[in-house]
Amino acid sequence: MEKGKSKQKTGRKRITFTDEDYLNITKWAGLGLSETQIADNLGVGISTITRNKNRNERFEQALKKGKAKAIEQVTNALFNNAVHDNNTTAQIFYLKNRDSTNWSDRQEVNHNLDLKSILTNAKDRLIIDAQTTPTNEREQITNIKQIATDTNE
Repeated sequence: MEKGKSKQKTGRKRITFTDEDYLNITKWAGLGLSETQIADNLGVGISTITRNKNRNERFEQALKKGKAKAIEQVTNALFNNAVHDNNTTAQIFYLKNRDSTNWSDRQEVNHNLDLKSILTNAKDRLIIDAQTTPTNEREQITNIKQIATDTNE
């Protein structure tokens, strides 16, 4: 990687990646290194990685190629564990991800509630309760005395 200042502009150092850098980026991504770890290996910040992914097609392709290789290796290992080693966990994981329609822990339940009728019924119950509730203190006291008398009998 060559670092040098551009004579036209002042500010950020221009970073040019070499062919060896691109090969290393692909290798490191293929080994499962994160973009932060790749940045550390290159001696640059994560912002440089992000910027180059967006601006530099070759850089982006080097990352994608390495990541695709890593995913392929893990997929093959998972498949081998599921099929050849009879690893039940690998089998379940594979089926849930490859055929989630038939192999899923998630159960979808749809509830249709008519909120308007629920609120109307609740309102009607409140109105009926209000009509049967005594309106003055004397009636309330009489009702309490009657209840007490009924329980003593």
